[in-house]
Amino acid sequence: TTLHCQGIDGDDHIALFPQKRYTNMKGVFFLPTLNTLRHWLQRAQFLNFEVIFNEELSTDEQRTTDWAPVRSLEESLDPNDSNKTIEGYPRARRFYVRVRK
Repeated sequence: TTLHCQGIDGDDHIALFPQKRYTNMKGVFFLPTLNTLRHWLQRAQFLNFEVIFNEELSTDEQRTTDWAPVRSLEESLDPNDSNKTIEGYPRARRFYVRVRK
C-alpha cells in the first residue's frame, strides 16, 4: 500500500495540529513528522515502512489554475520567510510511504 500525506520536517515524534487553518486551508488537522507517521502506521499494524518520497511541498504543484481557482501555496507562505506559512507554522513536506498490512 502506498500512502501519501503532508507533514512537517523534524525527527521528533510530534504532529502539528493547526488551530484554524493551515496555508489558508480548512480541514487540515494533523501534519506529522515522518517518525510520527511511522509510529501511527506501526500502531495500526502496518509493516515494512519505506519512504519513497520526502520533499518540501512545491509552489509548482500547489498553484492556482483554471480548474482549481484556489489560493496558491505561494500566496499562503509568509512573504518574509518562505519556510513558514502565513499562519506562522512550518512549511509542509510531501511524504509518500509504502507499507504492508
